[in-house]
Amino acid sequence: MTQSRPIALWAVPRSISTAFERVFVERDDFEVFHEPFGDSYYYSEERASSRYSEVEPKAEYNYQNVLASILEPREKRVFVKDMAYHADGLIGSEFVTRFVNTFIIRDPKYVIASLHRMWPDFTLEETGFEHLYHLFRYATEADPEGVVVVDAMTFSENPVGILAAYCEHLNIPFRPDSLTWESTEVPEWERWDEWHEKAQHSTSIEKAKRKDPILQGRLQDAYDYCLPYYYQLAAKAIPGTAPRVPPP
Repeated sequence: MTQSRPIALWAVPRSISTAFERVFVERDDFEVFHEPFGDSYYYSEERASSRYSEVEPKAEYNYQNVLASILEPREKRVFVKDMAYHADGLIGSEFVTRFVNTFIIRDPKYVIASLHRMWPDFTLEETGFEHLYHLFRYATEADPEGVVVVDAMTFSENPVGILAAYCEHLNIPFRPDSLTWESTEVPEWERWDEWHEKAQHSTSIEKAKRKDPILQGRLQDAYDYCLPYYYQLAAKAIPGTAPRVPPP
């Protein structure tokens, strides 16, 4: 019997993607990989960022090694949550065929304001939208009907409806019980613990506030840079999740 391809949730930072991932952590029919290509991007011998240059690089985090680990035969189906820009060294038409490709997006004004609080020196690449769009294009070319896009804000407001639609599209069981959990640390999140504190101490999906942040200077420039990519994906969101997109 052929093993089902891993389900990948490709995200941008601060997009409620870890809360979405937490739903799959709670399921007993999936093995979850948390941002494995982030290790490649920041900590491997092939790393593309100097952000953690003081850390000795490790060959085990090299891109092909991480990909091979994800694709190893396993008893459970694999769910991967990661940023598309982390996988930049692999993204292409062959890479996307290894996964069932799904996407979670969030209006970049919320993403950038939150990212700036965590990393005031963030790069445009680390906003994630450009690489997410490129991966989305490869995925839709390879499998136009298989791609799923979820709007994060709407997911936070209607988690049952959105998750049910997501599972139906992927032909996997919808497990309502996975939407609540005990407040506890998730070992796989340890490296990025400060980023996921809210998700670890929550007990369910919490409704995100739609309060527009004030963006100025380079934050406004980053927003303007990300917005066209966001609109392209938002227009393809699964029924019931698409945010209002202004006409071009």
